[in-house]
Amino acid sequence: GKFGGERGGNVGGRISLSVTARSISSLIYSSSRKGPLLIEDVTVVIPFPKFVRTVNLNVTTGQVIYDEAGKIAKWNIGQLDEKKRPQLNGTMVLEEDEEMIGSSSTPVSGEEQPPLLVNWKILLSSVSGLNVSGLSVTGEHYKPYKGVRNITKSGAFQIRCT
Repeated sequence: GKFGGERGGNVGGRISLSVTARSISSLIYSSSRKGPLLIEDVTVVIPFPKFVRTVNLNVTTGQVIYDEAGKIAKWNIGQLDEKKRPQLNGTMVLEEDEEMIGSSSTPVSGEEQPPLLVNWKILLSSVSGLNVSGLSVTGEHYKPYKGVRNITKSGAFQIRCT
């Protein structure tokens, strides 16, 4: 859509994103874990294309920070469970130059549509199912406690948008 007048007005766009958690059958939970699935330190990094001039974003959960110079929004959601459905909505103002935006007949390149980056961790769970069955320490006069805490981290998880 257009913001402003017919000629010389800014071209604009909208962004809407929601995040949900689902139970994953491949997760193996520690016996000390109680309660529903809880995902922690959830962050979504949204890189915007070069032709985006400015962005105005609002979130229902957590906080979002937009870096005007780097054209990157970082949404810190925090904790997420199966009942929460955090949402991010906003508008963006694009450059007026038609050549930078491209026309509807020109496909947009991957550089102009960068993937979203998502990070999270799940305490007391394992995807691999690896388990420590014993611990042996030699040359010490005490018996160490065999305690293991599993953490599943997202790694470099990308979501490509069209």
